Amino acid sequence: MPAPALSPTAPDHPAQPQRPPTPLGLLQLFLGVALVGIGGGLPAHTRRALAARGWLTDAAFAEAFTLAQLIPGPNAVNLAAMVGAHLCGPRGAALAVAGILAPGLVAMLAVSVVTLGLPGGLPPTLQSALRGAACAALGLMLTAAVPVVQVALGVRGGAALMGATFLALAALKLDLLPVLAVVVAAGLLLNRPRSGE
Repeated sequence: MPAPALSPTAPDHPAQPQRPPTPLGLLQLFLGVALVGIGGGLPAHTRRALAARGWLTDAAFAEAFTLAQLIPGPNAVNLAAMVGAHLCGPRGAALAVAGILAPGLVAMLAVSVVTLGLPGGLPPTLQSALRGAACAALGLMLTAAVPVVQVALGVRGGAALMGATFLALAALKLDLLPVLAVVVAAGLLLNRPRSGE
């Protein structure tokens, strides 16, 4: 399935590409993102790395991040595939996904081998460190969410749709899929092409 088209990269980001993106460059970028993404926050690291290279605007990242969350599967992997496909086609998508998965896979295998031999699981000191990393991950997730909120506020009805979604999911505890179907339909209706635009 072809990747959805993302917004062009120029208008809303001052940084110019230092080097054009290549599949190997994407592999390197996502390897780096995964290595510093201990405890989570991969979307935030991805946005920073892409912005530093001038490869994607905040608006285009927000589109990719939103679609990555809507598609079934791990968000970080979905995001890597979409960004890779957008920048370098199928090879870019494949190497971006390989880059985002490889460090975690190696680390998980190593930790599994070590902890399988430990009675009682991880030592208390390491458990405390992991809890601290979880707090840092929450902060990183918020840094990735802020640009998405900024883009949504610029869309017709964006603030109302965000508020209604939060109310339905957080306060009323409604099921995700019906809420998503209603919000997406409302967004399409509010932002449908109109004559004269």
